[in-house]
Amino acid sequence: MKWLTDVGLGLDDDTLKLDRTNQQWIDAGSRLRDAVADQFVSRVAGVEQIGSSSVIGLLAKPIVDIAVGLAADQELQPVHALLEDTGWTYRGDAGPNGGHIFVLEAKPWHRVAHLHVVAHEGEQWRNYLRLKDLLRQSPLARARYESVKRQLTNEFGDDRLAYTEGKSTVIGLLIDEAAAWARADRDTQER
Repeated sequence: MKWLTDVGLGLDDDTLKLDRTNQQWIDAGSRLRDAVADQFVSRVAGVEQIGSSSVIGLLAKPIVDIAVGLAADQELQPVHALLEDTGWTYRGDAGPNGGHIFVLEAKPWHRVAHLHVVAHEGEQWRNYLRLKDLLRQSPLARARYESVKRQLTNEFGDDRLAYTEGKSTVIGLLIDEAAAWARADRDTQER
């Protein structure tokens, strides 16, 4: 776990801080993603690094986000048990707002990672990947997202719940834009 905090990842639950995502965060997130994938080998359909901390230069909370995709025939319970056995804490089912949420803490109430268990190739899974791809490819999308993040940070201070809820509108718009890009790209490839 020290390798996550050594690169500046981690945030107390009662604080909100944004920093620019750097290559060290991305590398640490990739290492964590690989560790999670290795734990599950054939138990899950996919594991991906997602979120703002996977986009170089983007303002983000210093917390890695990982999506774990369950195939339709896979059950949550074995995944849940294995995650808890390896140090992840279950925080509940956020439904369409994040799936089953697990957190990894460097010390009590100091999160270094969030893990979202969702249906592989389901709407949430596709939205996570579409948003990441859009933010990596579009400076305009990054600027719009950062503008909202700054505004919410100024407005809500350390209220992370209000900050997260406040981002939902712009995230929805960006996901719609990303889906439109994906459709246009698919249409171009089919021609």
